[in-house]
Amino acid sequence: MGSDPAPAMVEVEDLHKYFGAHHVLKGINFTVTAGDVVCIIGPSGSGKSTLLRCINHLEVAERGRIRIDGQLVYRDEVEGAFRSHSNRAIAAVRAQVGMVFQQFNLFPHLTVIENIIEAPVHVLRKPKPAATERGYELLAQVGLTDKADAYPEELSGGQQQRVAIARALAMDPKAMLFDEVTSALDPELVAEVLSVMRALAKLGMTMLVVTHEMNFARQVASRVIFMDDGVIVEEGEPGKIFEAPQERRTRDFLRTILER
Repeated sequence: MGSDPAPAMVEVEDLHKYFGAHHVLKGINFTVTAGDVVCIIGPSGSGKSTLLRCINHLEVAERGRIRIDGQLVYRDEVEGAFRSHSNRAIAAVRAQVGMVFQQFNLFPHLTVIENIIEAPVHVLRKPKPAATERGYELLAQVGLTDKADAYPEELSGGQQQRVAIARALAMDPKAMLFDEVTSALDPELVAEVLSVMRALAKLGMTMLVVTHEMNFARQVASRVIFMDDGVIVEEGEPGKIFEAPQERRTRDFLRTILER
């Protein structure tokens, strides 16, 4: 007998998002199973970052459903109309989905270890000693044990981004969202952040990654999604998308980006 298929960890169904009259997401549907690394690629303005922000409820979609680990999140549908969940319920779901941004968003007045334990202590109500112990484990995981007492301004951009990843992991999320996390970094610092993400993938973390790093997508993703103009144009295994894309828009995009 074969093993049971991995459960769906993130499900997005008919997701629509508008900014005023601008229709940014036009009926997005996809599923990320537990342990998958899904890379989302596409031109700027195609809706990739907005999609991640909707999954983490930093933007509120006008239509559609999002499920995390099988549970409908953020709102219920009652007789065809949506009713938002309470702020507390939304915060509880958001804690299950770690998000790392292009900008590092570390608290400048807190040390590295204080940044990492802030949310576990104040949101999850973890005892400070336990949160601190876990914080040091995560710093070891991202290769920054010696920076625990440093302040963000004393770190390079790559080090700050690795702290941001450790901080997100400190909430023990079921899935991690990465939004262009290397695009603000100097080229020589990109590799150290991608190396941490590769290690996370090997550990089986469910990851949804918006990226321009095509080699990372090719080597690490279990599936690649190409978005353009608010829709999913094409998706599949990296070999299929990079070596034999079916859609002209995908081919044009890859030709442009790979010739740089």
